[in-house]
Amino acid sequence: MKKNNKGFVLVETLVVTVFVMAIFSVIYINFYPLAGEYERREFYDDVDSKYNTYWIKTFIQGSSYDFYKSGGPADTISSNKYVVFKCDDLTSPEDLTFCKNMWSRMEVKQAIITDYNLTDFKNVLQNNNTVANSLGNMFTAYIEYLPFYSYSSLNGAQYRVLVEFERHMNSDRNSEVYNTYSTMEILRP
Repeated sequence: MKKNNKGFVLVETLVVTVFVMAIFSVIYINFYPLAGEYERREFYDDVDSKYNTYWIKTFIQGSSYDFYKSGGPADTISSNKYVVFKCDDLTSPEDLTFCKNMWSRMEVKQAIITDYNLTDFKNVLQNNNTVANSLGNMFTAYIEYLPFYSYSSLNGAQYRVLVEFERHMNSDRNSEVYNTYSTMEILRP
């Protein structure tokens, strides 16, 4: 006598379909936030910005930037939680000229130096609208996006530089402008 298995095949197909749909929904739920994170990172810490930030970091770590002078950047960071880096702060005329040329070529909008751990600086931004407004909404949003870096640096860094770059959509300087951002730790003796 032959058994009728038509109902079993239908149930088996439905179970497999539900299982596959459940897998696809889990993949979608986990992938969708990653896509948004990728879009955010497109303007945060892109390759060009990281490379240019490295050169700014080199100036800050160099001997012509008197980091520990009395009332200098280290003192300002300990009291105000940040300091604005400018090429004019360099003491060597060669470094000053080189920095200004690179600053222009890299289209640096602003660079600030903070402690490695951003907790205190983020508190300043949240509690002091003057500082947040002077940095701008997009740069402040980038800083808020960064982790706190609560663990110490593996390299022993005590400070970090945060940089905002102004980019053009194409090679024409009159084209639409957008900003990119980057951060890098600073190693000072």
